[in-house]
Amino acid sequence: MGLLKTTGIVTKTTKFSENSLIVTIITKDFGKISAIAQNARTSKSRLIMGLQLFSYSEIVVYESRTKTGLFKLNEMNVIESFGNIRNDLTSLAYASYFAEVVNSVAVEGVADEDILSLFLNCLFALDKGLCSLEKIKAVFQWRIASISGYEPMVDVCGGCGNTDGEFSFDIFEGECFCSECASERTGLASLSDGMRKTLQYISEVESKKIFSFDAGEKAINYLSSLGEKYIEAQFDKSFGTLSYLKKVIGLDK
Repeated sequence: MGLLKTTGIVTKTTKFSENSLIVTIITKDFGKISAIAQNARTSKSRLIMGLQLFSYSEIVVYESRTKTGLFKLNEMNVIESFGNIRNDLTSLAYASYFAEVVNSVAVEGVADEDILSLFLNCLFALDKGLCSLEKIKAVFQWRIASISGYEPMVDVCGGCGNTDGEFSFDIFEGECFCSECASERTGLASLSDGMRKTLQYISEVESKKIFSFDAGEKAINYLSSLGEKYIEAQFDKSFGTLSYLKKVIGLDK
């Protein structure tokens, strides 16, 4: 037991008592952690700025496993608040969706810098308006799948190994199939050669270059929509914040 220092992003806060919160944080060194922020709901709390949703901070927690099983949050020094996200309903809806997915795949006490780096990059892109919202969403979905062990196999046919011709994608198998092999399957999604290359790029490129690719709006929107279905299939989970996001952007059917 003792003081632990790291950096992390607040992904969720829950009322614990009249003045205290339970805070979920995705950290660099300890993965997902849950900590009690005592007196955080008072105006004099030193933690108020750091406790804002999506704030990225240097944090100090006390590793005291009480009957609650939670850490105690001692200090938070904000590095980036991402305030523009919270001031825009649409950006907030996208970020909330990303946070729910991250919370579902990050593991308590297991460090995963790739997840934190992806989340930070996507929040930064949302906050600064670096590219279209659907491009950010497409990148997030396909990259989080790859980080989590579900990288799509799109370079060769999963049935015969063919690398040429038209391909279709199976969201449950995570593989592409050539036209001949695809004829034996149902429920496949078509993927152009350009889309397959885009998915390979998102899955494999170094983190700092993750948005540095060109693709048309139609292709981006298609990959964003297909990415929703892919992570829900691979993670075997639906995300309530995705339904909310679709309502916000007027896509709810």
